[in-house]
Amino acid sequence: MAFFYVDLHPMKQKLCISFFVWMIALSAALSQARIIMPDSSQISTNPDSLDRLPRQSSSLNHLINDHGAEADSLQALARMTLWRIDARTGNRIPAESDTLLHNYQQTTLPDGQSVAMGFLGPLGSPMFSKIFSEREETETFLFNNAYAPYLRDPEKLLFVNTRVPYSRLSYDRAGPKQTREERLDARLTFNFGKKLNVGLDADMINARGFYASQSVKHNNFSLYGNYLSDKIEAHAFMNLGSVKNFENGGITDELFITNPDEIRQSFTSQDIPTKFTNTWNTVGNNRYFLSGRYNLGYRDIEGDSLNKGQGHFVPVASIGFSSQYTQQHRRFLSYDTAYVNVSGLQMQRIDQFYNQRNYAEAVDDSIHYTSFKNSVSLGLREGFREWVKFGLTAFLEYDLRNYSLRDSVGTGYRTHRESAVTLGGQLNKQQGENLLFNLRADMGVLGVNLGEFRAMGDVETGFDLFGRRTTLAAEAYIKNLRPKYLQDHYYSKYFKWDRDFGDIRRVYVGGKLHIPFTNTTLSASVENVQNLIYFDQDRNIQQEGDNIQVLTARVEQNLHLGIFNWDNQLVYQTSSQEQVIPVPMLSLYSNMYLKTKIVNELTLQLGVDAHYHTKYYAPGYEPALLQFYNQQEKEIGNYPISTLYANLHLKQTRFFVMFYNVATKIIKPQEYFSLPGYPVNPFGLKLGLSVNLHN
Repeated sequence: MAFFYVDLHPMKQKLCISFFVWMIALSAALSQARIIMPDSSQISTNPDSLDRLPRQSSSLNHLINDHGAEADSLQALARMTLWRIDARTGNRIPAESDTLLHNYQQTTLPDGQSVAMGFLGPLGSPMFSKIFSEREETETFLFNNAYAPYLRDPEKLLFVNTRVPYSRLSYDRAGPKQTREERLDARLTFNFGKKLNVGLDADMINARGFYASQSVKHNNFSLYGNYLSDKIEAHAFMNLGSVKNFENGGITDELFITNPDEIRQSFTSQDIPTKFTNTWNTVGNNRYFLSGRYNLGYRDIEGDSLNKGQGHFVPVASIGFSSQYTQQHRRFLSYDTAYVNVSGLQMQRIDQFYNQRNYAEAVDDSIHYTSFKNSVSLGLREGFREWVKFGLTAFLEYDLRNYSLRDSVGTGYRTHRESAVTLGGQLNKQQGENLLFNLRADMGVLGVNLGEFRAMGDVETGFDLFGRRTTLAAEAYIKNLRPKYLQDHYYSKYFKWDRDFGDIRRVYVGGKLHIPFTNTTLSASVENVQNLIYFDQDRNIQQEGDNIQVLTARVEQNLHLGIFNWDNQLVYQTSSQEQVIPVPMLSLYSNMYLKTKIVNELTLQLGVDAHYHTKYYAPGYEPALLQFYNQQEKEIGNYPISTLYANLHLKQTRFFVMFYNVATKIIKPQEYFSLPGYPVNPFGLKLGLSVNLHN
């Protein structure tokens, strides 16, 4: 398991080539020696400058500081500004760096995405949050849901404006050669003058898997740029992404995990039998995005005619457009075609796990989807006069979608085309310290989403309590959502349906309170869902007509005494229909660590953490659908997934050493399952290194 073992397997070749290209590109960037941004004084004079961007979120974190994490040192530098973009309106949304120094080791794990995650084991495998309030809306292309944390789109991308070239190179690795899991994540970005920025991101995952036929490969390459002047704002983004996920269907006998002594023979994790041996899913995502906005305004000029042509530009209104083209595909393919005898019937090996077979040939199900969105927007800017206390934006969007998938008898392919026209707007107040709000609404006015609407809002305020700033936030939404085409129609070898589901209705209310002097954050929410579409225990798609209520309460408590720290998150959930929306009653993340400086600029974080949730009927995973389904056969939980780790931070370099799943060395019997049939990775060593360069 040596970290510096020399082995030029395909992933190593990719790493070497990428590193070489990165160095060449960095050298070219460094040749732009006189690239600068406006200094802080220049920025502060512009009401719409990047340090005063209108903010919007649905996570109630505008005023609430990230008290549990130490901000990256880059955030303190005036030479670099980051933001995200609203793909419909072109509004820029301020963002923080994604290179946190605190708990760096957790960012490299699937279970580090939330207090409680469901996943298949390897990094990059299908996953979902076991906290219901954290789950995102179902995508039009259903097969993206399982890979949502790893996908790239323009609204997730961090756009940059930087005074100096910036690059980040991160690499982490676990396991010996035959089960190796590694990830390379890199970014290079630089400015050409004050207005134009370009950048390149690369994210590659190669996880061979600790169990048989479980490997996962991700490749994501993104090219992006932005141009910002007084009157013109433009953003461009291109992403080429692919996933290849070998599917093993889960292990056939959990005894190999829960009580390995009964096996009475030596074996490794790779020796544990699985349902499939030569079956896989491939998913492709290519996205192309372009937006532009023209600002109408005036120059704020003081004094006499000697100042003609000087002063800063004050935007009053803006006219914008955006265009986004998406190509997505999914293919489920199997060569598990050797014939076996099952209860006197001859069938292909993979067929024995499914009751229905819609065609006789080997499994080869594919679907292609394209979307071409175009939108126009009109906006009135907040704060161009002292009495203008809010901003207002309206937009109109047209979406043309095309599908190609198996026909009803499996002998060929059918196509479907649909369109959707959406009208919406946004009213926000995002400047000031005492009261911020953001109200958004959209409605389908023509096409397949006719009658669909969303109304969402969040409000935040702050007040002094015992001399410290206490923040309070609330959020609510009402949604009436039309079923996606693939929820109504789908055809494959093992599954097919033609349904006419009704609209899904969702009502949500939540709030959050942060008390800084005790380092406590309290939050609670309740959601009512009617006509929820889900997959039942037979893997069939269904719709639940009754109302379902899900209550969530969360406590975050961080303790600090000298070099000793103890961070805790506790989540309580209850569902009125556990058969439809199963959730663990209690989920806990606890992190106990020592944090100190060893020498002048070398910081050490040494600790142990654990993810835990109570037992419940966690959803199962169906590879032929790339979906999670409800099951009532196996309870998952009541077992900690823990790590023993050391993080080191020296200037712009981060390094970690981690022992994963250490509870297996202490707790018997072992039940380290994330989902039924899918154990997490066994005990092992993982290392990682991240270097930031800003020259």
